[in-house]
Amino acid sequence: MTVLASMDILRKIPKKVPVALILTLFIGFLLILLSPEDKELGTVLKLIYLHGALVTSGLSLFTAAGMVSLISLFRSRMNFKLLFAIEKTAIIFWVAATVIGDMTSVLAWGGIYPGEPRFAATIIISLVSVGVYFISTAIDNRKIISLLGIGLAMSVWALMGSAGKILHPDNPFGASEPSIRTFFFLITLIFLAASILTVRWMKKMER
Repeated sequence: MTVLASMDILRKIPKKVPVALILTLFIGFLLILLSPEDKELGTVLKLIYLHGALVTSGLSLFTAAGMVSLISLFRSRMNFKLLFAIEKTAIIFWVAATVIGDMTSVLAWGGIYPGEPRFAATIIISLVSVGVYFISTAIDNRKIISLLGIGLAMSVWALMGSAGKILHPDNPFGASEPSIRTFFFLITLIFLAASILTVRWMKKMER
């Protein structure tokens, strides 16, 4: 259901991608290609760079959606174009992070482990966020839309904060070499910028 819903969202994305977004993503992927590898993980680390950057961007977007929703509770004339653009972008980044994370799991650990709490949390967040987006865009009740956005942000942080870790490392980059940490920081910044550009793009297309 999540895959079909995500495909429906992707079909609604306009084909004309802004040049600034294309260039930003190009720089991001170029940095990943040029990034240093780990002695144990080898090239798999490049997927971890991408996964970490997408997760950080996704969490930032969900947080922004919650903040915009909170503000909209006290502004009766505020439209929801920005909120819907943020939620749509958050879903895209989060589903991408989940897919990349699964690929990394297969390459690093030999498979996907459903018992991994972080795996379950990311799937639940994908389902909840898609559900909230479609419900919010289908109804015309401002208060409910705002409360759904706030609830989504709180749910995301509650799920990620309470999810334990079995195979998933606590801080995969914290104990890494300075060069690896620097590249991860730069890559994350680039994808955060890409998420902002994507939100702007989506907002222009909202009707």
